[in-house]
Amino acid sequence: METTISVNPVNQLLPTLQALQRADKWRIVQILILQLAQEEGIEQPQNKSPVWTPYNAFNAADTLLNMLAEDKQQETQHV
Repeated sequence: METTISVNPVNQLLPTLQALQRADKWRIVQILILQLAQEEGIEQPQNKSPVWTPYNAFNAADTLLNMLAEDKQQETQHV
C-alpha cells in the first residue's frame, strides 16, 4: 500500500507571504480581492478614485495649527 502525503498549498505559501515587505503584502491582497470579485461577477469601476490621506497634507496641518492658535488666543483674552 502506497501512502501519499497531501500538501496544503496555503501552508506552502505562508512562509513566503510572511517574508514579504508590507507593501508587497498589500499588493497581494489587492490582487486576490480583484480576482475574487471577478470570479463572483462583481464589476470593477473603470476609473480609479483618489483616496485622501493626511500624509503630506501640510496646508491642512498649517490651517489646524492656526485655528488652534486663534482658539488659545481667544481663551486667554476671556480669562
